[in-house]
Amino acid sequence: MELLLLRVAILLLLSLAAPAAYAASLCDAPYKVGFRIVRVGKLTSALWYPTVSPERRHVYADGTRTEVAADGAPLVTCGLFPLVVFSHGLGGCGIQSLFFTETLARHGYVVVAPDHADAMFCSTDGSRPAVPQTSPPPLLDPGAWTPASYVARRDDVKRVLDVVLADPALRDAVAPDRIAIAGHSLGGYAALAMTGAWPSWVDSRLRAALLFSPYSLPLALRGDLRSVRVPLMYQGAEFDVFVTPFLEGPQGAFAIANAPKYFVKLRAGNHFTWTNLQCANAIDLATCLRTHPEAALINRYATAFLDRHLKDRAQPLLDAPAPALSSYLHQP
Repeated sequence: MELLLLRVAILLLLSLAAPAAYAASLCDAPYKVGFRIVRVGKLTSALWYPTVSPERRHVYADGTRTEVAADGAPLVTCGLFPLVVFSHGLGGCGIQSLFFTETLARHGYVVVAPDHADAMFCSTDGSRPAVPQTSPPPLLDPGAWTPASYVARRDDVKRVLDVVLADPALRDAVAPDRIAIAGHSLGGYAALAMTGAWPSWVDSRLRAALLFSPYSLPLALRGDLRSVRVPLMYQGAEFDVFVTPFLEGPQGAFAIANAPKYFVKLRAGNHFTWTNLQCANAIDLATCLRTHPEAALINRYATAFLDRHLKDRAQPLLDAPAPALSSYLHQP
């Protein structure tokens, strides 16, 4: 009890001295993880967060096994945790990248991931996947895309951010000025669009963007990647032949981007390395992270990037290439 009162007193002093400072440094990772499903109208989202509740065996709707505290109480005595919204790939869903989203919460983040309208192959709550009601522009014709293309994703992201920031249970756990967006494939398109590439999509609350094999071509052709003014981390892979080549080279998305920027290229990975397919042969998430080097690398670089730009923590990992990667570029 005395330790708890001391932590609360320190937090109060920090908030009075520097209200904008990141203050979730009184407790050390890894954290126990809470998980719950959030519904706003027809929009269903997955939510992970540090918790005080005990973890128990849990099976996600897609059959993935783990240890979390389902509907656990948020941890509110360690300061405020940054918030990351994750936008899934075309046809995926909010729980499509569990080895990343759950691990991020263990590292001291609140993570929310909506099921967008194109979530055709899975769903966060196990309900029947959606059937899209619109005809989107073809992936093979990126020049036909406009700011209206998949604009519902922008609306979903804004809606879930509003909901999490207004949640009474999370009010004392979330840092409202420390928000990033992460996205895989089409989710990476949404992340780039919302941080500047489509001006009408911009959400000024987003302070960084983490991009897993992002579909950037429409924005390179019709948008303005140079208008993205937040720190970016691109991740690609050697056998991600349909996306990664457009991130590389003098005309690639990385070269066009403003600093600070980072590019992580995995060995032997493909476009689905950032999804649960990475862990398909593992008995649970913990086993996957122990036995799948690419999953561990994705998480190491992702958390280092977010720690540097949302938690203001030095990250030597980001300053030199790692032998385990195919290639690494950075411009702080």
